[in-house]
Amino acid sequence: MELRKIQLTGGSSYTVTLPKEWVSKAELSAGDVVGFLPQHDGSLAVYPHARYATTQARHDIEIGQDEPDAVFRNIVAAYLAGYDVIRVHAKKPLSASARRAVRQAAKRIIGIQVTEEDANSVMLQDFMDPREFHIDKGLRRMQALCRAMQEDALRSFAEHVDDLSTALSERDDEVDSLYWMINKQYHAILRDPTYAQKMGLNANQALNYLMVARLIERTADHAMRLSENVDALRDEAIAQKLESKIEKHARKAVLLFADALSAFHKQDPTAANKIIEEAKAFRQIQDQLAKEILSLAGEGILHVSLALESIGRTAAYAADVAEVAINHMVVMKS
Repeated sequence: MELRKIQLTGGSSYTVTLPKEWVSKAELSAGDVVGFLPQHDGSLAVYPHARYATTQARHDIEIGQDEPDAVFRNIVAAYLAGYDVIRVHAKKPLSASARRAVRQAAKRIIGIQVTEEDANSVMLQDFMDPREFHIDKGLRRMQALCRAMQEDALRSFAEHVDDLSTALSERDDEVDSLYWMINKQYHAILRDPTYAQKMGLNANQALNYLMVARLIERTADHAMRLSENVDALRDEAIAQKLESKIEKHARKAVLLFADALSAFHKQDPTAANKIIEEAKAFRQIQDQLAKEILSLAGEGILHVSLALESIGRTAAYAADVAEVAINHMVVMKS
């Protein structure tokens, strides 16, 4: 630790010089502004390139050819990067498909609204303060939506559910929106120490939330795929031979995933380790079912294989969540 004396200047202000090496690494020079933030342990942190006031960051997206999917992805990327204002524009009047992509982004991204629009551009603005919706709350909402999707997928084994695909798709869109918001919050914590303090999380803790959110988002996708493939097997002979086994296997995977999320929230390493071991045993059963499929014939064999793949991924993600839960317990206590 480098020690420096405090000097009294002007009779009322205390000053201390900054180490030259640190100033050089931070690429600072005379006249630049640094920020000071008191820490819980009584120390004082110094942050380079601080600003006097928060300003709205703006990002311009210029589009050329008609690629609505690319427009949507670019808007999401700008949102995750922390931009408050996003302007989509082109040299020529925007096509109808490009405008639909912009409005779809405004519909699917939490807090985003269209504020201005003309022939060649559309302006989006983020009106939501992420601090009003804590990462933990967002994660629990994702968890509830994913579990509802899984329960609907399990219902597909016993009956055909009208409009199930639409309901699953709507829930999946909401899961994606929450994941994007948690992703944005994580990056905001990395950029702004004051934001991290207000959220009550440091970067390592927030990273664990982001990792679990990503696993929930992927598991929700597999709930949709499972439902689609089970529904495709409705009248297949192969389904009658394996349906009960596959359904039982699917319910076990869903339960494993729920238990893993519970271990994460409770910071329970014992439960997490147990889930990891159960996931290994689950994989052996998965392999046995795969062998049974190979011994059968019929057009439905592909859908059975895909359904088993979604079930297997759900169990594997449960083990991944359990591993994050163990890491999270250590981080939260450090």
